[in-house]
Amino acid sequence: MNPVLEQYESGKPIAEGTLGNLTALQDATLRDLWRRLLASFPNSVAADHNEVDPAATLSPALSPTPQPLSASSVDSSKRSNRLRQASASPATTPTSDKQRSSSSSSWFGFGAAAKPEPTSYRQLVGDVAPEGSRPPERYSSSVMARAAPTVRDAFWDTVMCDHPDVLLLRFLRARKWKPEDALNMLLACLRWRQNEDIDWLVWSGESRLNLALMRSGIGALHRTDRIGQPVLHIPVRLNDPKAQPLEQIVEYTIYLMEVARCVLHPPVEKVCLLVDTTDMSLSNMDWNFFRTFLHYLEHYYPECLGLVLIYNASWVFNSLWKLIRPLLDPVVASKVQFAASQKDLQKFIAPENLPVELGGSDCFTFTYAMPRDGENAPMFDSAAFDAAAAKREAACDHFESATRAWANATLVPGEFLPHARNSVADSVIAASKDMDKYRRARTQYHRTGVIADDLAVNWSSS
Repeated sequence: MNPVLEQYESGKPIAEGTLGNLTALQDATLRDLWRRLLASFPNSVAADHNEVDPAATLSPALSPTPQPLSASSVDSSKRSNRLRQASASPATTPTSDKQRSSSSSSWFGFGAAAKPEPTSYRQLVGDVAPEGSRPPERYSSSVMARAAPTVRDAFWDTVMCDHPDVLLLRFLRARKWKPEDALNMLLACLRWRQNEDIDWLVWSGESRLNLALMRSGIGALHRTDRIGQPVLHIPVRLNDPKAQPLEQIVEYTIYLMEVARCVLHPPVEKVCLLVDTTDMSLSNMDWNFFRTFLHYLEHYYPECLGLVLIYNASWVFNSLWKLIRPLLDPVVASKVQFAASQKDLQKFIAPENLPVELGGSDCFTFTYAMPRDGENAPMFDSAAFDAAAAKREAACDHFESATRAWANATLVPGEFLPHARNSVADSVIAASKDMDKYRRARTQYHRTGVIADDLAVNWSSS
C-alpha cells in the first residue's frame, strides 16, 4: 500500500526520519550535516551564489523611529526575482500601472490584449486597513536590519520558531539522507530567502498583500485531517488569474506557506492541501503560477506537504492532470489522492472538520478578518524587541555549543548519543516564540484566535 494511504489506515503520520524517530545511521547523518553547517556559519550567505539576481534589494535599513507601514511604501523591487526561477516566459508582469500583460495570467501565455486595470487589481490590504494596524515601515531592531548576513544569521532567521533539527531533517529527507546535497539545498534556500526578503514579508504581513486574494478564501487554513495535519483549502473555481498581477499571487502564496509554518508543531510537520475542483474551468488555471509554486514547494519548503487531496475532479481537471503529473517530483506525485465523492473525502478528513458544502457538519464559511488598530503595537517597541532578540541570541549560542559537542562526539558504530541538547533546543524555541510578536505582523489567524501569541493552535476558534 502507498505509505501515504497507510497513515490514514493507522491514524498516525509517518514518523520515520522525523525528530525523535531516527535510526542510528540517520542520527549519524544528522550529526554530519550539523558539522558541515556549523563550519559554514562564518561565511556570507551570498557566497558562491548564482541562482538568483545578486543585485536584489536586501532588508530595509533601520529607521531610528519606526513608522507605520503604508501600502505605497512597499518597494516592488524586493519581489523582482520571485518569478525568474520557474517561469520560462520573460513577460510575467504587467507592463505598466494601467496595463497588464495577458501572457502572465493566460493558459500557456495566450489571451486577450491588455485592458485597463480595475481598482481592485493591485489594491493591497494596507490601502484600506486602519492606519493604526500597520507594522513599522522599517525594522525596529538592528537584529533584523543586517545588510550582509552570514550563513549563521540567515539560518537562525529561517528557523524562526521551529526546532533546529526539524528544519535540517526536512532537507535531509528531501535529499535522500545525503548530507552534502542537503547542505547545498539548505544554503540555496537561505540565499533565496535573503534575496527575496522573506523576513520582510513576514514583518509587513497582510498589509502588503492583495486585498481581493485575502478575501477570496483561497488557501484558507481550517482544522485538520484524520492524522492531525492542518488542511489548506483551495476552491479552484474562485481563482481568477486575471484579477491581480502574477507577482502578487506568488507573494500571497509564499505568505501562506510562512503562516502555515506557525501551525506545524511536531509530531505534525506537514499540511494537507484540499483542492476542490467543483465547477472549475480552464479560466481558473494559471500555468506560470503553478510552475512557480511547484518550484518553491520542492526547493524552499521541502517535506512540508503531507497530502494533496483532489476533490470532485471534473473532466477539465482530469485533462489538466495529464499535463501536470509529469512536472511533479515522484515523491510529491505519490501524495496526490483523488476523492470522487464526499464519502471518499471523509476517509481523509472527519465530518466534524469538513465544511457543510463538502459533506461535513462544520458550519465554517471563510470571512477575512481585517487588521485592527494597535494589533502590531509590540513591533514599535525597539527596546523590548532588542531584549527579546538578545535572549534568543544567547539561547542560540548555547544550542550551537551543545550541538558542536554532540556532532563531534566519537561513537562506536550503531551507538546513539543521548540528546541532552533537546532541552537547550526548547530554550531556543521558547525565546523564539517570545520574540515572534516583535518580528511578525499579526495574521488573520491571530485575529480569529486560531494562533495565540505563543503560537499555540486552537482550531475550535475557526
